[in-house]
Amino acid sequence: MAQVDPPTYDIIIFGASGFTGKYVVRETLKFLNTPNSPLKTLALAGRNPSKLTEALKWANPSHVNIPIITADISDPMSLKHMASKAKIILNCVGPFHLYGESVVSACVEAGCDYLDICGEPEFMEKIEAGLYDKAVENGSLVVSACGFDYVPAELGLMFNSRQWVSPAVPNQVEAYLSLESDKKMSLNYGTLESALLWMANADNLAEFRRSRPYKTPPQIPGSAPPKGLTIEHQKKVGLWGVTFPSADASVVQRTLSILADNPSGLQGVNEDPKQAEKRGAFWSTIKPAHFGVKVATKNLLALFGFITIGLSVVLLGRFSFGRWLLLTFPSVFSFGVFKKGGPTEEQVNSASFKMWFVGKGFSDFNLASQGNEKPDTEIITRVMGPEIGYLTTPIILVQCSLILLKQRQDLPKGGAFLLE
Repeated sequence: MAQVDPPTYDIIIFGASGFTGKYVVRETLKFLNTPNSPLKTLALAGRNPSKLTEALKWANPSHVNIPIITADISDPMSLKHMASKAKIILNCVGPFHLYGESVVSACVEAGCDYLDICGEPEFMEKIEAGLYDKAVENGSLVVSACGFDYVPAELGLMFNSRQWVSPAVPNQVEAYLSLESDKKMSLNYGTLESALLWMANADNLAEFRRSRPYKTPPQIPGSAPPKGLTIEHQKKVGLWGVTFPSADASVVQRTLSILADNPSGLQGVNEDPKQAEKRGAFWSTIKPAHFGVKVATKNLLALFGFITIGLSVVLLGRFSFGRWLLLTFPSVFSFGVFKKGGPTEEQVNSASFKMWFVGKGFSDFNLASQGNEKPDTEIITRVMGPEIGYLTTPIILVQCSLILLKQRQDLPKGGAFLLE
């Protein structure tokens, strides 16, 4: 058997010169060769070396000697070469529906681990279905959704559910996402492109889900809550909320389904008995609940502004000509929310988010089994942080990669997952 050379770099950031990629570079450099950090070697990858060099200088001018690797989506051999050099690839090249599969395939083939910031359900679920077995065989851990989409929702639900001390149990947790900024905030063109691809392929995703094996539903105490109002006033947190077509709920549902089949969590490839005991103890504290997400604002007028923008994007996004208009004139047809240049750094630094989790349930598990008994207990928790797309997302992605470097033996040998 031919000897395989060990990876040259702990992490390679692919797409490092993109709008989000350069923020990921800046966040990653904070942990390169610092005390207690497992990150010792780093490289940047992309199709244009000069742009990668510019991104590196933008991120931190003192780190000028970071290696540059040329890799291009249209060149599979370059992707294989890149994957062979890394323990972990951080993929920042979207839309993932168009450009992601070849990168994941190269990582799975090379047996390296892969993390991304994808928020596109069709891509993630098809990768999970198509590459899971090969990833397990080659020891490649493929994890999507390591960004603002999904992580705050999952961690927020977990934290809320752990506050329900037995015999109390949750039945429903509703998340209210409030975006705050001192300045008018815009989003990068790539985010719009990904959203439109999601909408354009919604029917394909629904058909694909119907074709997949049935997942074990989580056992949630009590009856399913009635469908709430599209617009509601959540007085306890002082916000008006509207149902948000986010995939957060579906990812949380998948996590709870995996937990239903694996009550102690997923076994690590080389974890010791003490770690296995710790894993089981943690997951035993996570109580399943029905979950949904609403985008929220402090006043009703602002909420109607959000609804107007959302309807414009959704209605135009359903037709090819409408998508062309949005992608050609993003600022015009999204009322300034999306633009090709993305937000300024000043706008990014001025923004933040709060995500409130309103949990409703029963003070005693026995009450949940009494049919028409309504929840009699409410627990409210909160997750908060800086701007979601270019500050919080890089923080999450980089922290996931550091955990992967430091605790690889405590994680599954391989497989393709949404973050869970």
